[in-house]
Amino acid sequence: MNFQRQPPPPGLIAAAEQDYHAARDELDQMIAAARTVLANEFSEVEAVTDVWLSLHVQQDNPIVLLLSAAAIVRLAKAPATPPERTRP
Repeated sequence: MNFQRQPPPPGLIAAAEQDYHAARDELDQMIAAARTVLANEFSEVEAVTDVWLSLHVQQDNPIVLLLSAAAIVRLAKAPATPPERTRP
């Protein structure tokens, strides 16, 4: 599947930049929290559910979508690794 997308308009990028830096800081904190629950032997699904609940209670906060976008882009920039499969 080939997605041909144009970059967002420069004005939108400039407006998002400050929020993005705040979102990266919050993303780093959430990643640390997720690593903690995984270290406490949460399963991957339990950890995802825990993070989802944390985001869900903040769904009216605009940074929540930005956090999700920042996480997806961070994963996309990382070297590709095969996904871990959990029980069906």
